[in-house]
Amino acid sequence: MKSRLPNFLLVGAAKCGTSSLHNYLNQHSDIFMPTYNKKGMKVKEPRFLIKDLVQNRLPKGVWSWDEYQALFNDVEGQKCLGESTVLYLYFYEHAIKNIKKYLGENVKIIIMLRNPIYRAYSAYSFASRTMQENQTFKNAIDSAYNRYENDKSVSPMILYKELGKYSDMVEAYHKSFSHIHVVLYDDFVKNTKKEVKKVFDFLGVADEEVDTKKALNSGGKKWKSSFMKNLLMGNNLFKIIFKLLFPAKLRFLVKETIKKIFMEKADEMDNDVKNELLHYFKADIQKLEKLINKNLSEWKK
Repeated sequence: MKSRLPNFLLVGAAKCGTSSLHNYLNQHSDIFMPTYNKKGMKVKEPRFLIKDLVQNRLPKGVWSWDEYQALFNDVEGQKCLGESTVLYLYFYEHAIKNIKKYLGENVKIIIMLRNPIYRAYSAYSFASRTMQENQTFKNAIDSAYNRYENDKSVSPMILYKELGKYSDMVEAYHKSFSHIHVVLYDDFVKNTKKEVKKVFDFLGVADEEVDTKKALNSGGKKWKSSFMKNLLMGNNLFKIIFKLLFPAKLRFLVKETIKKIFMEKADEMDNDVKNELLHYFKADIQKLEKLINKNLSEWKK
């Protein structure tokens, strides 16, 4: 039997609520979204359609066509098949070419967008909780592009400013596909059920009750101690022994407990940096407003 393939994609942007939307969509009886591959590894973001650009920079992904098709082996008659890879938006030229090559031109595209200033700070806060980022926000946004260009092991997720210049990305998808649905993060947070219902309508499935209480990958935290950050997140002897001695579920519980004890609310963004970013993004926001026919005045304050 010919394998079924995605007929919709959640293409980004990163730190805009995509993990939560993926989770809500996956609860619907007529929607299938892969969470694990045939080896039992978590693969919410397959990244296959941009594999040539990210395979050496990101630790997880689905890098072969056979493995990508196998993600959908467990489909049981669901009407809508989808996957979520947030970097399909930023790497739009490569992604669009491969979407058409592998999936065809009738794929429905869902895009989630957030005020790019706060998206950048959220991405920075997330990276700072790992070993990806050890600089101040100001230094990080100033150096990110050069770091990315000069070190082929650096994740594209540190492109804090570049990932938020949405207009060219959104325009390219609009020109390439007939079915585009844009979700604004503020609307999604304010009335989650309403926005999820709009997505159900866009996909052509019946409205169903899904649990929207839990938001995934929510940020806003920082480490109180650099020692604990390095101990838990770095490559060290402690982590090697910890992994050998304890099963995955117990490791997860221990890590989450440690995080609760040794993490606190992240600092507010510095106003000077915020104003600098507003100047950087303003023209792009104005262009985006016209593209998606939405009032984004709150983004320009």
